[in-house]
Amino acid sequence: MLLSREEVELVFKLHCALMQFVKEQVKGTGVPGVPEPATAYSSLPPEKRQEVVQAFLGRLDLIDTFIALNPARLSEEELGIVSSWRHLLAGRFIALRQLKKHMILLACDGTPTAYGVTGLVDPMERVIRRPLPAMVETVLLPFRGKITYDGIVSAFNLTFGPGSRRGFEEDFRTAKANNGIVTSLPWAAPASNPSGDARKVTVIRAGQERVPTVHEVLKRVVAMTDAFCQTRLNEEYGALCRKLTEKLAAKRPSPLLRGELRTWAGGIIRTIGWVNFLDDRSQSPHMRLPVIDKAFGVGESTGQGKAKAIRRLLKIRQFDHRWTLPSRWEGTSTIWTLQDSNGFIIDIRQQPVAMQRAAFKQGLIPYVPADRGAAAVQDRISSSTSRRLLQFKITLRGTEPVIWRRIQVFDDTLDKLHEHVQTAMGWTNSHLHHFFIQGRRCGDPELLEDGFEPFTGLDSTKTLISAVLPADGAPFSFEYHYDFGDSWVHDVQFEGSPPPEPGVAYPKCLEGERACPPEDVGGIGGYAEYLEAMADPSHERYQEMLDWNGPFNPDAFNPHLATHVMQEGMPDWRKMV
Repeated sequence: MLLSREEVELVFKLHCALMQFVKEQVKGTGVPGVPEPATAYSSLPPEKRQEVVQAFLGRLDLIDTFIALNPARLSEEELGIVSSWRHLLAGRFIALRQLKKHMILLACDGTPTAYGVTGLVDPMERVIRRPLPAMVETVLLPFRGKITYDGIVSAFNLTFGPGSRRGFEEDFRTAKANNGIVTSLPWAAPASNPSGDARKVTVIRAGQERVPTVHEVLKRVVAMTDAFCQTRLNEEYGALCRKLTEKLAAKRPSPLLRGELRTWAGGIIRTIGWVNFLDDRSQSPHMRLPVIDKAFGVGESTGQGKAKAIRRLLKIRQFDHRWTLPSRWEGTSTIWTLQDSNGFIIDIRQQPVAMQRAAFKQGLIPYVPADRGAAAVQDRISSSTSRRLLQFKITLRGTEPVIWRRIQVFDDTLDKLHEHVQTAMGWTNSHLHHFFIQGRRCGDPELLEDGFEPFTGLDSTKTLISAVLPADGAPFSFEYHYDFGDSWVHDVQFEGSPPPEPGVAYPKCLEGERACPPEDVGGIGGYAEYLEAMADPSHERYQEMLDWNGPFNPDAFNPHLATHVMQEGMPDWRKMV
């Protein structure tokens, strides 16, 4: 079941208006170098929109400001819908199955709760694009008595075995038995949980004492921890204390609604200090933990008890990378020490990038070490003011008449050159690839590792094109191989570094001849048979080939269209999983 077209348009209208407001209010969510109002939220690339959403999830109080100012001039009914989004749920869920009315999402927070989520333009199963059950991350929104989502669903590249699937089914049965399928937010808590929904807005009647909402409590506790960290510790401690406070506020019901706020503030700082050995004299900053209790006017035993309760509630341990100061990540070897599937203790930094990414997705490490190197290369490229323009002629070996392209691209990684070759030729990046440069293999280790031994060639995600070219700019050639089954070999000839032309956008395809062969046609031999069949309508395989790939003109090539595709670029496959 989907929302109606009118309802979908309304959800997107309200969400874009709210996110645009968040983007203008929260620093660091805009496009670098562009004033905030110049780029609308709806025009941002997906990764930038996700940054705005993440900023919003940390500042739900902006909903109240948005409603008060009403910058989008919304109606009372529309403002009421936005107001209901205070009860949103953000996080990871198990997408279990697509029913006729909604998609079943199971909570991943340890509580047996099943949510029935109504799709937007397409059923969620089609949006997720992975076999169910699948782990996803999204934001659930209440809307006119239903639950929908904010239009962004990230699916994790995980496959669950029979045991996990049975466990999910058991959780679903338990959830249905306890609460049924939750189809609206906020939902009423079971009778055993009399506190109900902690984030529900309290209605105040004359003569009644106002009960603060969890967002108000959050702001007060953060103000206390910020003030302490700014004067006694540093901003790194302050950021982790804010993160921990927000984590406690997100619990349903939030424990912050019970007990004195100063005790919570002291317990939160104590917890972060305990993880980071704040009371060790060799650390900087250094402080005895009882000093924190004294600053907030609570007894030492009370402070110890609150910190212990926080650690137990959120399963926090020492050397826990989630709560370790980022400046200490690299120097703390324990963070990177994991146990593999065979029970051996390993340093994940020395393992293949695929294993590192899997550990990161499971939340076992703070970042992917291999990606840091690639990111550093990209930062160096982005900050460079004198990038060379490089010209290449690409010839598809074995074709007659010859299929070729001449392109001009700025210096970047070899992985980016792979993208330029793909888009200029007309391939679809549907198969593996690698370069052969002076007898040495070069490619993306994550794609080329075979599971038995690490990839030992050059890493194309970290190696600049200019690094493999002659320093004097002399002509130079190497090979680009694509689709190891069909075995397409391209001769890549470096033709020099012409000066960029003023007003011309790059990358650019200058010229070329003949269309790219269809994918999976069978290599050079298969392509020759395909052309023979397509040239003769009476050929016994003509109709078969026509049905398979449609009409095909082998002489067709447009360098202007190739340039457009090159400048559009290919999507990052890592963000599509």
